Amino acid sequence: MGTDSGTATGTGTGVGVTEEHRALARSVRGWLARTVPPGEARALLDTPDPPAPGARPEHWAALAAQGLTGIHLPEEYGGGGGGILDLAVVLEEAAHGSLPGPYLATVLVGAVLARTPGPTTGDTLRAIAAGERTAALALTPGTLTATPTATGHRLDGTAPPALSADAADLLLLPAATPTGERWFLVDAGTEGLTVRPHHSVDPTRPTAQVRADAVPVPAHRTLPLPSARVRDLAAVLLAADACGTAARCLRTAVEHARVREQFGRPIGAFQAVKHLCADMLVRLEQARALTWDAARAADEETGDGARALTAALAAATAPEAAYTCAKDTIQILGGTGFTWEHDAHLWLRRAVLARQLLGTADAHRLRAARLAAAGARRELTPELPPEAARHRAEARPHLTAARGLPPREARRALAPTGYAAPHLPPPYGLGAGPVQQLAIQQELAEQSVRLSDLSVATWVVPSLIAYGTEAQREHYLPATLRGDLQWCQLFSEPDAGSDLAALRTRAVRTGEGWRITGQKVWTSAARTADHGILLARTDPDAPRHRGLTYFLVDMKRARGIDIRPLREITGESLFNEVHFDDVLLPPDAVVGEVGGGWRVARNTLGNERVHMADQLTFDTGLEALIARSAETDDATRARIGALAAEAHALACIGLRTTLRQVSGLEPGAGASVRKLVQTAHQQKVAELTLELLGPAGAVAEEAGERALHGFLMSRCLTIAGGTTQIQLNVVAERILGLPRD
Repeated sequence: MGTDSGTATGTGTGVGVTEEHRALARSVRGWLARTVPPGEARALLDTPDPPAPGARPEHWAALAAQGLTGIHLPEEYGGGGGGILDLAVVLEEAAHGSLPGPYLATVLVGAVLARTPGPTTGDTLRAIAAGERTAALALTPGTLTATPTATGHRLDGTAPPALSADAADLLLLPAATPTGERWFLVDAGTEGLTVRPHHSVDPTRPTAQVRADAVPVPAHRTLPLPSARVRDLAAVLLAADACGTAARCLRTAVEHARVREQFGRPIGAFQAVKHLCADMLVRLEQARALTWDAARAADEETGDGARALTAALAAATAPEAAYTCAKDTIQILGGTGFTWEHDAHLWLRRAVLARQLLGTADAHRLRAARLAAAGARRELTPELPPEAARHRAEARPHLTAARGLPPREARRALAPTGYAAPHLPPPYGLGAGPVQQLAIQQELAEQSVRLSDLSVATWVVPSLIAYGTEAQREHYLPATLRGDLQWCQLFSEPDAGSDLAALRTRAVRTGEGWRITGQKVWTSAARTADHGILLARTDPDAPRHRGLTYFLVDMKRARGIDIRPLREITGESLFNEVHFDDVLLPPDAVVGEVGGGWRVARNTLGNERVHMADQLTFDTGLEALIARSAETDDATRARIGALAAEAHALACIGLRTTLRQVSGLEPGAGASVRKLVQTAHQQKVAELTLELLGPAGAVAEEAGERALHGFLMSRCLTIAGGTTQIQLNVVAERILGLPRD
């Protein structure tokens, strides 16, 4: 199964993307395997009564000895000096291993107190870091009230179910006061405080009822905590925990689908099962990306709005991913998943618990929509190593020559220097690695230099560099990189869309060269392109992929080419049918070997380009919906919040992919997941834009015409470049390792 070598939590990339976080994940995983056997959680599941109040799991001392109870706490308090992101990596692994006990609750209280340093919290933080004290908190006051007294406050009432409060020495409780909600640090043994363990949905880390009857709290135990900040931290850590649960579910489902046979085949060969597993990965990768950024935001000196927005987006996505992945795992396991003996229901229980404590996904989507409407935004920029400054300084004088020029002229000015395509090898580019490419992109942005897009030539150039002859490279590449030659792609056919290997266009060798006969379809720019890249079958008797050859076609001079515009559902004709009627191509039109066209078409050189993630994660369509959200109902605002979560997840996945490349790692599952999410996301934005117009959307005039065009045009997004269904197959087979059907 295509597992990331540095992360055990299922497939794809873990919450952390750096080598340090990968190493941390491996270390935690190894410790869990040695110290906390699966039977420890099962024993709690099979125990009829809740554990006694204050009981700690057998592994607690070893957990503390590993430094995991204080990994996120300052070194001055005996902690590891890490941050919330480090803790999120640990929590993901802990959940993947179904770690029982009060770990999450304890480190959450530690994280909250670390943001309120003072004489009261210092000793408590030292005790938490050393594993000497366990802790828990209630997320909301429930009926708890705090009445001022001469020495502090008196607590009365009952808190809502609090995670792991039964095992806590210390409780952090919110209560209503005459001046608003305040937080109180209370020892579990304080007179008048009663903690009753629940028969919890998740017996491996149960909730408990906390009741206060005239509990005295001294003034120094009243903490100036912003309630929203506390709940945002809880959301981030529970999101990390949910990622681990979802990853464990995905891994189990995939492993089962690979070996379980029905009708003489592994069930993973059936498309319905493949698509379900691939969709689980898509949900997981979005959850990880949003949790990663929410944890980063919690660590950074960023504004309250951005921090709250990222927490809301993570809370709206990760617990739901765990919940749905757990349900889908049981579905894939079939009857086995419905048995008490299988751990699948343990993961479902864990997911249900987090979802019930944090609230529904829609509640967090509504909050995200409100925050976004109020102006909260999160900018994403990659942090580059110090060497990037040198690359920027080297690029600066070259890029200055293009300042103030239109994009087309800027490309023409920079192409001879290599700075128009620095990822390409010299003399066409600079042979730049990921860091240098990103540094040049930053300098281009700093100098407000924009280059015209190469469009289809983006794919042509790497193929010619890798497989073209010297004469082909000399003739085509400089002019293409200057933007002087335009290209079209002649791959798809009426009976060969996503399945290009089924194409039928024939190329027959003659004494003059090659005669091409056949039809291509869905070719953009065919009427304006100077040249085209063509896949044709040169050996009809060879296996599907081996009989194809890659040709260059002069679209302006070759005789026998008939280009017929295709009218799409919008009424426009952006695409074309291209008919080849005995078209003669010269012998030197072949790129690579005869019969080797599939290899040329799929060459990977073009993938070495690294893109700088967009700084702003909401596009204009979503921004327009956010601007209108205040005038819509809750159901619509929740949909806008869900779109905001998808949009930010897409940007985060892009940035995470970039950072992996900068670190010298493979891009991972991000690119495949991103296409699946992005195309459907754009369709949903277009659909909601039209829907909100109401009756005006039924009229193809003014705003209705624009919205209708966007809606109709969006239908091609999940078809072009490989349909969503084919992409799901690719993800299932190439990333998850499921058998081909």
